[in-house]
Amino acid sequence: MNKTPLDYYSQELKKYQDFDIVLRKKIRIISLLRFAVFIGLIVSLFYANSLGWLTGTALCGVLLTSFLYLIKVHINAGKEKKRNSILCSFCESELKALNHEFSQFNSGEVFENPDHDFTYDLDIFGKGSLFQYLNRTSTISGEKKLAQWIQNPSLNKTEIEQKQQAIQEIAGLREWRINFLSWGKMFEESGQQHQEVEQWAVKKFQFKNARITAVLIIALPTITILSFAAIAFGWNYNIAYILVLLQWFSMYFYRKQIKEYFRFFGKKALLIEKYKTLLKEIEEQTFQSIWLIKQQKLTASPESACKTIHKLGKLVRQFEYRQNVLVGFVLNSVFMWDIRCVYKLYEWQSKNKTKLLDWLTAIENTDAIISLANFADNHSDYAYPEINSDIVPLEGQNLGHPLLHPEKRVCSSLTIDKQPKVIIVTGANMAGKSTFLRAVGVNLVLAGIGAPVCAKKFGFTPMALYTNMRTTDSLFKDESYFFAELKRLGQMLERLRNGEHLFVILDEMLKGTNSVDKLNGSRELVKKMVQHNAVALVATHDLKLAELENQLEEVVNKCFEIHIENDELTFDYTLTDGVTESMNATFLMKKMGII
Repeated sequence: MNKTPLDYYSQELKKYQDFDIVLRKKIRIISLLRFAVFIGLIVSLFYANSLGWLTGTALCGVLLTSFLYLIKVHINAGKEKKRNSILCSFCESELKALNHEFSQFNSGEVFENPDHDFTYDLDIFGKGSLFQYLNRTSTISGEKKLAQWIQNPSLNKTEIEQKQQAIQEIAGLREWRINFLSWGKMFEESGQQHQEVEQWAVKKFQFKNARITAVLIIALPTITILSFAAIAFGWNYNIAYILVLLQWFSMYFYRKQIKEYFRFFGKKALLIEKYKTLLKEIEEQTFQSIWLIKQQKLTASPESACKTIHKLGKLVRQFEYRQNVLVGFVLNSVFMWDIRCVYKLYEWQSKNKTKLLDWLTAIENTDAIISLANFADNHSDYAYPEINSDIVPLEGQNLGHPLLHPEKRVCSSLTIDKQPKVIIVTGANMAGKSTFLRAVGVNLVLAGIGAPVCAKKFGFTPMALYTNMRTTDSLFKDESYFFAELKRLGQMLERLRNGEHLFVILDEMLKGTNSVDKLNGSRELVKKMVQHNAVALVATHDLKLAELENQLEEVVNKCFEIHIENDELTFDYTLTDGVTESMNATFLMKKMGII
């Protein structure tokens, strides 16, 4: 895979666009042929008597068979065109993403939670978020899994390293990734549909008289068909009528079970077809990394999940025939169709329900990790983090925020060499403090899920991340801004007291109180974090807080400086040692004519 992502997606897009033209022509030709054959069939039926019984019947049979065949070909060509359109769309979206445009992807707003440990502060979900930047999932469950990983980065070194290996492997499988995602997009499932499929694995269906039913669905249709055949030899019609009525009486007896099964299994043939195809992609690919092999094993034991779920899809499609009134009437009159389908589904569910969750897990895990692999492929200059075993909390060289455009991104280096440690970051407004804090937080999240990070080199010790940067008040909870902040800080300290290792990121503590209380409270809070073994980044405008460096060896000062030259402000957005020597609020207010 020597092509850059830009060259690869550009060439693939051209290929799919050219193929779309071919498919359009193919579909037009098939449509014309189908229409011509249909007209021919109508004409042959009209002139069948004049052609003779044998010739007319043969001609009509050939034309009818041809017409049905062309319908099937047309449907398949339509599916092929739909998938090709999905592939075109995927390449177009990736080309936009490479140009740092990613609004076309699902933003994950549904996962936003202001009370989460860090996701709200770090813009993890919502428009313009990290999730939107990463997300390429093609299943509801895969999207949820990706969100869960981001909400709960792993603290286990082995798990992180196995994910890193899986991401690196799939990053090199562009064609396989695209195929998986395109098949996943062929049917857009709803959350309710996915939940109902998950319920198949846990719901215990009751089926009364299962053994009797197994005999009945074979014996009664067989006798019914024989009775109709016997009519040709002069038998009375009444026997056949009685047998048909007996089948409908049986339908009435099983009506509740038929209704319940159709509610659970009906109208899901396309979704099952999607799952079958995704499982096939997983089963047939040769993987090397441990994590991916584990997913593959979930689908291959004791028998192929693809083949097993294909049987389910076939049963569900047959069950859905009942939605056509005419077809359903004929099938239920002769073959006990609904009862047969219910019994077969009961058999399938009883035998395979314990394995179904494993298959769905393999699909959602693979779907989620493909997004991270896609991110890795698009950013081959990013570094895979080294997981420190000697309690060095953080070592980042040329660390930047991945959501900033590369042309505008300014990177800084930061090393936190021991625990506890509190880095106090000072700087003027707009100098880059908050952006840098978020860059550290976002890259820690990426590191915890096994993804590469926006840095030249990155090492870290996995620990839980906790932030307080964007506290909100709540009229609904009758909470003031200051009380909400205190509550959040209290939760952080409680976890530290309980011995939990936390990487804490705070931006301008105690904003809701007066300057004297704010300084005193901030000092005590820093001391508490040191006392309870925290690792922390604290951004502040209060320069007096930086005096703690002279009192506590665990406190270090860093800053972002600004420069005023020729009555103009300039920013270098670079983290340096020490305490800032300049502020800009008064300057900016004068510049804007406010004062």
